Amino acid sequence: MRPDDMVLDAPIRVGKWSPSDFERKFLGEITVEEALAESVNTASVRLMLHAGGPRGVVAVAHRLGIADKLPDNASIALGTGEVGLLELASAYAAFFNGGKRVSPIGIEALKVDGQPMPIAHPPPEQVVDPDLAAMMARMLAAVVNHGTGRAAALPGRIVAGKTGTTQDYHDAWFVGWTNGTIIGVWIGNDDNRPMRNVQGGGLPARLFHDIAIALH
Repeated sequence: MRPDDMVLDAPIRVGKWSPSDFERKFLGEITVEEALAESVNTASVRLMLHAGGPRGVVAVAHRLGIADKLPDNASIALGTGEVGLLELASAYAAFFNGGKRVSPIGIEALKVDGQPMPIAHPPPEQVVDPDLAAMMARMLAAVVNHGTGRAAALPGRIVAGKTGTTQDYHDAWFVGWTNGTIIGVWIGNDDNRPMRNVQGGGLPARLFHDIAIALH
């Protein structure tokens, strides 16, 4: 599937599960890019089934560097697997660096008796075709330009990213890219209590905006 290919936003049932969109309305035939930009759940499930089902999605996630165990059911299309923010942000990097998986680095070097002792880090590995990575980057830019991530937009800059919100508002996040930097923002309660309608396109996207301005 390519950004301009069409996918259906309409009621769908997988076994006893029937996902719906946050807006509770259906758009009919839309492009893949529009589906991603607007976080259309039913379209995501259809794309997941088209791409080989849950195991196909898990395989791609692992190829991008996500090591956490992910659910082997259709709900994975909506991001039901729990993944740490650092791991998620590093997986998104491949969409903006030409398709290369990178490993997060916390310490670049050590000093012993005043002498630097470099730490070996695994080199980036090509895991996505560069052309496909560029298509993903284009669609993620649409999320910010006219989709759920508009609050992350920066005047005069290219910004791309993705919003995320759990169905019960326990988690809200935004992972984005601008000027060669990946920034991940997660919001939630430490005791796992649900928040008051906090969505990824709200406070997380606005925090991304403010952090990006401070960094650059």
